[in-house]
Amino acid sequence: RLQSVDWLADLLVALVSLIAIITDARWHKIPNWLTFPAIVAGFLVNAISGWDGLARSIGGFAFALAFMLPFFALNILKAGDVKLVVAWGTIKGLGQPVWQSFALWAFLYGALLGGLMSILLLVCKKALPETWMRVQGLLLSSFRLELDLESSPMKTPMPYGIALGLGSLLALGLEIWFGQPCPFVIS
Repeated sequence: RLQSVDWLADLLVALVSLIAIITDARWHKIPNWLTFPAIVAGFLVNAISGWDGLARSIGGFAFALAFMLPFFALNILKAGDVKLVVAWGTIKGLGQPVWQSFALWAFLYGALLGGLMSILLLVCKKALPETWMRVQGLLLSSFRLELDLESSPMKTPMPYGIALGLGSLLALGLEIWFGQPCPFVIS
């Protein structure tokens, strides 16, 4: 890949991530006007370096879509979250090796940050002990979903795009600094 394509892709990821953080924080939505043009831009940016770049972009798109669809199908993530990660996959392309794909690590870092944000939210709402008791009850009941989740603090919506956006910025920083989005895994 050309150096100019790398910095352009990095800039695009940072810009898309920052806008997603802002829109999700303010409106609890990652809009299509952000994700769809980002996906198209990802294909175009990678096409600058020829057919190999375009193939890498298509691979990143397909890989990100394949690992994100189950989260959407199980109603764990919203469509905007999925499209955001797919946009990153398209922009940064398929990693070499595949487990060094940017979209995968941006998502995993975002998931970790999202967990920490959820705990922080529960602490701020003074709901951590109640939630812990509910989780224990759920585990002890062999996962029979008989708990009343309507009144639960676990039902509190959290704009997950903030965590995902921060996860992508972390992955981007690690990639710029160490040459790969996860320097802790041997390539």
